[in-house]
Amino acid sequence: MDRRQYLRTALGTTAGTVAVAGCLGGGDSADEYPNMKLPKQEMSFDPEDVRFPAWGQRIPAATLPRALGEGEMSTRGFDEPLALTFVFSNCMTACPLLTQALVSAQGKALDEGWGDAVEFAEITFDPARDTPERLRTYADERNVALDAGNWTFLRPETEARAKAVVQEQFGVHFEKAYPENGTGTDSTGTETDADSSTPSTATASEPNDSEGYMFTHRSLILLVNAEGYVERFWRGDAATSTAAAELPDAMNRLRTA
Repeated sequence: MDRRQYLRTALGTTAGTVAVAGCLGGGDSADEYPNMKLPKQEMSFDPEDVRFPAWGQRIPAATLPRALGEGEMSTRGFDEPLALTFVFSNCMTACPLLTQALVSAQGKALDEGWGDAVEFAEITFDPARDTPERLRTYADERNVALDAGNWTFLRPETEARAKAVVQEQFGVHFEKAYPENGTGTDSTGTETDADSSTPSTATASEPNDSEGYMFTHRSLILLVNAEGYVERFWRGDAATSTAAAELPDAMNRLRTA
């Protein structure tokens, strides 16, 4: 069964495993894994058994519009090591932490002079509200250095396209919900992986306002080498807690490997 078909059939099921994300251990030979630069990430599951691209797997090739620039770009179109995550800018819980992990790595890269050797990208799954203007504001709010030239926002044309790319291809489940009584409330994720679903909120201006929806969604950060293979991943609680501390050093190791 190919990955896309697996994702479609498995979205409602539980992976039933927990990753030890961010671990830089392992001692596998380069001959055994010729596409990989870093030692194998410790995992308690087979990468083929989970919905997202895990260690040693190549990320899907999805072509999406650049939100803050002209034209489109493939998720495999980056020429340098890439830190990739999936957000919506009105999120009040997980997404700012996911972005902060990437910002931490970007700051280290710029401070130490290797900012031109790495790339950062975020894919929004809320294209209706995440306009170019909104994403510029979000970048400013989150201290993203857009002028460094190594940060890309990718914005699917429609919510259906976001579902096809973010959920079906990358395995990052998200679901729209509407707060009651015009105020945002935390909502648990709809999937049962304990470390994979993270509540996210947005505030509605009035009950059932079409602009006042939120998303429950999975949290995932991928560190991808220049050939598009996942060298490290952080999901669920690890993506929103330990990734900010671990990603900068992992990215530095990758770009010099």
